[in-house]
Amino acid sequence: MMSTSNSDGRAYDTAGPEKDNMLDIGFIGCGVIASSIAKGLMMQNDVSIGTISVSRRSESKSSELKHLFPDAVTVCDDNQHILDNADLIFVCVLPQQMESVVGALQFDKDRHILVSLSSTSKLMDLMNASCLSLERNQVYRMICLPAVATCEATCLLVPKVPSNSDGKRLRDLFDALGGCVECKDEDIMNKMMVTTAMMGPIYGIMRNNREWLVKQGVPAGDASYFVARQYMSMVKDAQVDARENPMRFDELIEEQTPGGLNEQALRNLQLQGVFDMYDNAMDAVLNRLEGRSDGSLNRK
Repeated sequence: MMSTSNSDGRAYDTAGPEKDNMLDIGFIGCGVIASSIAKGLMMQNDVSIGTISVSRRSESKSSELKHLFPDAVTVCDDNQHILDNADLIFVCVLPQQMESVVGALQFDKDRHILVSLSSTSKLMDLMNASCLSLERNQVYRMICLPAVATCEATCLLVPKVPSNSDGKRLRDLFDALGGCVECKDEDIMNKMMVTTAMMGPIYGIMRNNREWLVKQGVPAGDASYFVARQYMSMVKDAQVDARENPMRFDELIEEQTPGGLNEQALRNLQLQGVFDMYDNAMDAVLNRLEGRSDGSLNRK
């Protein structure tokens, strides 16, 4: 297969005898998540990507993709042109825009697969708006974090992909972005999505940790670097065999030295009710996802 390079010198495949087996990808909406997925798709090597067509908006993101991958990326002003160029369509617009945007497009029932990145879209609504079929595995919902740009974020997907050859290629594609958890239904998907909403709180904890160090006289750069690296090392340790061993986190807690600083810090947080607060925050996210509330909590 022929190969070319992006503006950073990284090679990626664009043409050759396997062209018929390549996936042409389209993005309706080009914000942070769309841009991150596109970068990850060009970085991975498990599934051959032909072309990527993206909406011009937001222009900073689409221009960046065109600059990074000039031979693969086409920036389109008309969303229908994106569908005409692509097989797999990622729709990355605001939840309140989803149905109107999808409904205005002409999908090819013999070609297209639709993947919605909207947090609150419903499969049935997507099917009705696009006229594609759930039974033929043409409509999906997906949630991921921006780390897919470096193939280091795990995707959530509903429904499960079929076991045929087309399904395998789709599964390989999502796995290549950093792994994929396929949910059996939207109820499970919503509950799993709550964890993705903990990204902000984690960054908040890291910021608080940095600010505490700065108040103690630590230079801000050293504090920021050290906090980031410490959390990264913790997460790397935690993810080892986590799927095969669901009790991995419990084992790491048990490894803390009895009477040591880590055990005491954890116990203090428990006594202060920090984890109960986390549960309340996660319940609130789920309530918002399922339409029971706006997700707000009262200040205590």
